[in-house]
Amino acid sequence: MKWKRANGTGDSGASSGGEAPQSKKGGKSKIILIVIVALVALVAIFMVSTCKGESSDAKDSELDWPTSGLATMLPKPSTSKGRVYINSDDAFSATLAECSSSDYSSYVDACKEKGFTVEANPRHNKYTAFNEEGYELSLTYYEGNKKLSVKLDVLGQMSSITWPTSGPGSLVPAPPSTQGSIVNDSSKVYQVNVGDMDKDAFSAYAAQCKEAGFNVDYSSGNTSYTASNADGAKLHINYRGANVVSVRVEAAEASSDGDGASTSSNSTPTDSSTTSDADGSGASTSSNSGSSSASTDSSTASDASPVTPEFKEMLDSYEKLIDKYCDFMATYSSASTADQASMLADYTDLAKQEADWAKRMKAVDRSTLSAADDAYYIEVLARVSQRLIETGAQM
Repeated sequence: MKWKRANGTGDSGASSGGEAPQSKKGGKSKIILIVIVALVALVAIFMVSTCKGESSDAKDSELDWPTSGLATMLPKPSTSKGRVYINSDDAFSATLAECSSSDYSSYVDACKEKGFTVEANPRHNKYTAFNEEGYELSLTYYEGNKKLSVKLDVLGQMSSITWPTSGPGSLVPAPPSTQGSIVNDSSKVYQVNVGDMDKDAFSAYAAQCKEAGFNVDYSSGNTSYTASNADGAKLHINYRGANVVSVRVEAAEASSDGDGASTSSNSTPTDSSTTSDADGSGASTSSNSGSSSASTDSSTASDASPVTPEFKEMLDSYEKLIDKYCDFMATYSSASTADQASMLADYTDLAKQEADWAKRMKAVDRSTLSAADDAYYIEVLARVSQRLIETGAQM
């Protein structure tokens, strides 16, 4: 699984843990210190397990660097080991194996030479930046197993958009810009990348949405705002860079059938059934479910030849877990050290689920999949990759 943000969380957690021993306030401080140290240790374990889940087979794979798709915008790496997961005209994801720290630094420099220097944000073992065309690059280096995660995303062709007057999108005010690219428009989720919005415009829009009722359990940062309204609808606003703001509105669970089943009119008869996910919370088999940015035409690949129901159930549940992780990390990353300690139980639960899913996703043999199953597999990975990139951009 590609949970890159655990690395950043681990860094911040390590910093807090490094300062805590200076406190000499008696037994209570010692208890708090023990909790913090336990949290830091868990973050480290979680980071390692997610790295393994994301690229468990990359170490032994011969890297075949593509000569088409978004890969052509990136420098060819020096390592011969790794794996490319996604390479299309709007998304790229790969893991490079057997990379030293100097290899990582060299690759960052090579990406800069390719033009990825706009709004650059270099951090410890992480580098994010845009190029002049608005393509978003994210590099994350895992020093423990010498692997480098490479992700490239295009924000979409901007054009004039009309803000919806019905559905999830109508729950929030229209942003000040009418230039955008619609990612998903369904009965459960509305997501759009809005152009011509700088950080000041982002902050003003977040405040406007808060005044409009999205002020329940809110979390506000320099580049992100997440909240719910009184009915349970969820809002995620992220400043992605290059004057682009991502707005994602998820309808309240109460507006769906059962325990999370989407009733989108775009679903085919095959997609209308619902099943329970791995942790029993429920996941829709419709490709328009409330999980990571399922686009309104996401069932196209399966219209002629339906996706195997069991396989679709697994991918939808995986996608729902990624959404759950991203929502959790958005809250966790902006929480105080004390609040992070109180979130330890939830973090432990996510780590256990991740370990289970790492095994299940590793067991997928694409050579045995039907054309419809393989197309949906790629589709889900692309949506998951996009959501993770958005979540990583707010760290």
